[in-house]
Amino acid sequence: MAALANNNKTTKQSTTIMKNVPILSFLFLLFSSSLFAQLENRFSIGPRVGVNFANINSSASKTLTGLAAGITSTYSINEKSGITVDLLYSGEGYKTGSQKIALNYLKIPVLYNSFFGKLGEAFRPKIFVGLAPGFLLSATSNDTDIKSQNRSSTLDMVGGLGFNHRLNKRIWLNADLRAFLELNSVTNSGDNKNRTIPASLGIAYGI
Repeated sequence: MAALANNNKTTKQSTTIMKNVPILSFLFLLFSSSLFAQLENRFSIGPRVGVNFANINSSASKTLTGLAAGITSTYSINEKSGITVDLLYSGEGYKTGSQKIALNYLKIPVLYNSFFGKLGEAFRPKIFVGLAPGFLLSATSNDTDIKSQNRSSTLDMVGGLGFNHRLNKRIWLNADLRAFLELNSVTNSGDNKNRTIPASLGIAYGI
């Protein structure tokens, strides 16, 4: 009799669970849709391209221009702030005398943005600060390979300003003027540090 009672109790519990499955499924879908909608309104990604004005901290060197290009992404924490993470090819270097030193990096800027204006406005200025780890891809001096003489990784402090301009409901134009100040030296020995100012444009798509 006890076994029969337990079986009846289990059957009733299973029936109750089965009856609640549609309700639970609906609540899960509602939660998922709400979460997706929040992410859709907060996250954007797209291409970025610009020009680098690069040099080192030496009065004897001259500026070298290079390409900056890659992918930019931004997550809006709230109306006034957000986090930008980029994956960029960065052509840097400098000129000294008859030498042209070309340094090519993969850089990953991680920036904290402070936005001005109200959420939803078409034009929103911003300022930002952060850090950018970098990885040396190649290094040449007048086409001679000097990669082994340079540090394989770098760390830059980054700051700058720019604006976001909405092109349509889910597409934004991003314009940035940044300053990269290398914290360690360019070469394995010495005190020369990269100083790079990129001016770039990006197109960010909300997803």
